[in-house]
Amino acid sequence: MSPNIKLMSRNVKQASTGKLAWSQQGQMGENAMTDRLETRDYAQFRVIPRTPVIGGWIEGCNLADLDDAGLADLREALWTYGVLFGRGQHLPFDAMKRVALAFADQLEKHTFAPTRADEGHPEVVVIQRLQTENAKSTTDLWHHDVTARQNPNVMSILQAEQVPFGADTMWASMSAAYERLPEALKALFSSIEVEHDSLYLMLRHDFGDPAIIERIMGSREHAVHPAVIRHHATGKPCLFVGNAYVQRVHGYETELSEPLIKLANEMSKIPEIQVRHQWEPGDVALWDNFGTTHYGVSADIGTQLRRLHRVASWSPAIRPEPFLAMAAE
Repeated sequence: MSPNIKLMSRNVKQASTGKLAWSQQGQMGENAMTDRLETRDYAQFRVIPRTPVIGGWIEGCNLADLDDAGLADLREALWTYGVLFGRGQHLPFDAMKRVALAFADQLEKHTFAPTRADEGHPEVVVIQRLQTENAKSTTDLWHHDVTARQNPNVMSILQAEQVPFGADTMWASMSAAYERLPEALKALFSSIEVEHDSLYLMLRHDFGDPAIIERIMGSREHAVHPAVIRHHATGKPCLFVGNAYVQRVHGYETELSEPLIKLANEMSKIPEIQVRHQWEPGDVALWDNFGTTHYGVSADIGTQLRRLHRVASWSPAIRPEPFLAMAAE
């Protein structure tokens, strides 16, 4: 359950653009740390921080009831906290889609994952796992979603339907990961690009379902993205590598590429930049897909069924852009 501790409240003035000011020193305004440690009272809900770095509880509303102004505040809150969590939401699929469209103007239609298309919701992905001898989870690694696309998802909203004890999800802040790098490594990662490929995801994992493999083979996706991006809403530099679709550092031999990818992904494992959520049915999590990585802890669920539903949004106008190139403009 969300914490009962009452933190200091304050009213937050919202920017009409939904964008947040960020300085070259890595601060969103002068009181960034104080802001993250305080409860934020918005007009239609409040956010209670879960850690000083990432994550917040949404309280005082059902997301389905937010009007346009409330959704604008929700957007600002997500860019501030990286991940937002709500208990007992039990959102209809249409409400999940409306929330996702507050962040970007297109809903994802996944190329190979199962969906609720037979119920009229092709945008609703079914994330289901029943551990068998033939299938291995592809979520138990630190990753951004669908990075093999030129325009990856901007955000996702995930709702739990059936979740066994132990099937937690973790998120890590990639802006905080970047800030923890030594200056020399900041410069190095800012100078490289990384190749992402959906076929590489298939080769690395046993999906246990020939139909999924066939769909991946028939709709190959490939993209090259900067290893450090400038976040489209906050302006912050964020590591953008992950460990799902990543194939290699563009233009590098394997012997040099693999250690750099490993180092980038090791940054997600720093506990101080993580938040971990233990699911209950009806919980929702919204996350910033550009500014965070996530990890599904599923090795300990045995043969129990785990089922959640995800809706994600993206925009042809939003793609990972290099931090240094844009900062110099």
